[in-house]
Amino acid sequence: MKIKRYEAANMEEAIAKVKSDLGPEAVILHTRRLQRSWPLNLVKKNAVEITAGLDVNLMEPKGREVESNGSAPVETTEVLEERFDQLQVEVEEIKSIVKTIASQLTDPLFQEVPACFLDIYERLLQAKVEDEAAKKLMKNVQEQLSTSELATPEILRAKLVSEMAKLIPVSAPLSLEDGKRKVIALIGPTGAGKTTTIAKLAARYCLYEGKKAVFLTADTYRIAAVDQLKTYAEIIGVPIEVIFNSQDVREALDKHQDKDLVLIDTAGRSPLNETQMGELMGLMNVCAPDEIHLVLSVTTKLSDQINAIRRFSVVPINRLIFTKLDETNTPGTMFNIAHKAKVAISYLTVGQNVPEDIEVAESHKLANLILGEPLDERPS
Repeated sequence: MKIKRYEAANMEEAIAKVKSDLGPEAVILHTRRLQRSWPLNLVKKNAVEITAGLDVNLMEPKGREVESNGSAPVETTEVLEERFDQLQVEVEEIKSIVKTIASQLTDPLFQEVPACFLDIYERLLQAKVEDEAAKKLMKNVQEQLSTSELATPEILRAKLVSEMAKLIPVSAPLSLEDGKRKVIALIGPTGAGKTTTIAKLAARYCLYEGKKAVFLTADTYRIAAVDQLKTYAEIIGVPIEVIFNSQDVREALDKHQDKDLVLIDTAGRSPLNETQMGELMGLMNVCAPDEIHLVLSVTTKLSDQINAIRRFSVVPINRLIFTKLDETNTPGTMFNIAHKAKVAISYLTVGQNVPEDIEVAESHKLANLILGEPLDERPS
């Protein structure tokens, strides 16, 4: 279904706009009264807003005529399954829209509010900020701004960013003191991007700040992972130790007491595998890291991220690192996770390039990102 919003001075004009744009088959989904400031803001007048929809199938040209031999073309099962999957996605989108509209009809929060207020609330939902959290944010903003400020998009957005930032815990970047070694372990589910992230951190401190580092990799389940980290080690110019057991860990830590930074790459673990979680606990007990960073991909669905945090909490998680921000249109899951888990976000990764594609997490930047501001246009 194609859904659009129309605004006019009265209902007749609004309906005329709908018919002109979508045609007579359009369906009115929602209407509401508005107040608008007209030129020079001297007079406020009533206005009408209509949300209308049109079945996209009604907009498409009719299919091909039946073949001359009288037999219609037969679609393959694969094509039908693909169409069915797409239909399911569209149905879920329509359900979400209807739910949002129903909420706006009954919730006092959305009565007599300017269009920009609804727009920014819908942006939160599109980014996959949970509805309850989005409403709470908007209510806080509404209570703190005047009517005229709520109708000013720049003021409204700035206030919302400020309120969101308060709920996004972040940490300062790794701080390395001269003469004091810091041991950092990265843990997380398979495919989250731990190995590449460790390489980015090492490059950041070794190439840019002249620190001495060493890689310890316990990811011996995958030959490719060890080879990948060895390649990064050669490029950056840091030693690497492959650890298989507790004795290897102790020897590696003793051997590299002169290093400023020890970065431990762990094997990807299934949060559902209790044996693997037990192995991780044993490794962390021996390594005794100063900080444990849980690495999560923002492309992972929210319920799986929450489950990962719960399961990996068998060890003390000090920080969160979110990866693959360049692969998602729904960064709001970071907000859901961060303010629920109460664990500070340390870094964000935005691509595969080493060492460039990593950023220190900043709460205001994250809030702006969730509201749709591109990464390369955010102020530093």
